[in-house]
Amino acid sequence: MKSRLTLFFIKISLNKSNYSDFKKKCKLSAYPLAYDKLDMPYPMDQKLFHKYLNEKISYNKKLSILNSHIDFIDQKINSNAIDKLYSPIHRGVLLAEVEGKNETKISLYLTSALYPREGDLRITMYFDEQLVFSVHFTITLSGEIYIAGVQGHTSNEVFKKLTKDFFGFRPKNLIMAFIYEIAYFFKVGNIYAVKNKAHVKLGKFDFDYDNFWQELNGVSYNKAWFKLPYNQPSKSIENIKSSKRSEFKKRETIRENISIQCQKNLSKIVNHH
Repeated sequence: MKSRLTLFFIKISLNKSNYSDFKKKCKLSAYPLAYDKLDMPYPMDQKLFHKYLNEKISYNKKLSILNSHIDFIDQKINSNAIDKLYSPIHRGVLLAEVEGKNETKISLYLTSALYPREGDLRITMYFDEQLVFSVHFTITLSGEIYIAGVQGHTSNEVFKKLTKDFFGFRPKNLIMAFIYEIAYFFKVGNIYAVKNKAHVKLGKFDFDYDNFWQELNGVSYNKAWFKLPYNQPSKSIENIKSSKRSEFKKRETIRENISIQCQKNLSKIVNHH
């Protein structure tokens, strides 16, 4: 934790109204109360003073995002889903289950963040009951998603098998399909994805963020973020080699299945009041 003197100067630099709102929400709102029940390295009211989302972010921007994310959970998510999202014994909220070749299966869940510096929510991917991939992000009531962490939890051999069993659909593209489904469902207008040089781990990671965001047609937005297009890049079957078209069609079937399931399951967690 920062020294008292440093904290003093940070606090006097903050927007007083926003900071007052944040402190009140940490005592009363659904997300902070659920967060503080988890085994986190620091309480919610101190999250502002730790690394959060990227290395370049200002304290007032952190404050704005945190306030808006708390509002998102409070206003958009029902109490039953909140209990699942922040449960230490459940995987979270099921988004979809999809079958591949050889009776293999992937299942994806929306759950709380494992690494609070990289966001407030996480999508996890299980391949035959083994956690293999996850992505950390924060979504705001004002209509933004900030993707700040991508983690592989297994070997390259498992990734290769998963990709083969799902007709060439790579795990990182599969999991991003769910980010786009969440963005579509909640009418998110802007999707930002962290740059390598701005990641909170300062280069201590294996994943090439910049390259992947560019694969998704992301464009450099500022020194910390890429901005991603509203939809995943799609290919026309006419541009696919004839020998690869069968697998392409099967990937597109999986994508459609994901969309149907995800939209249906997200509708179950919304606060309709």
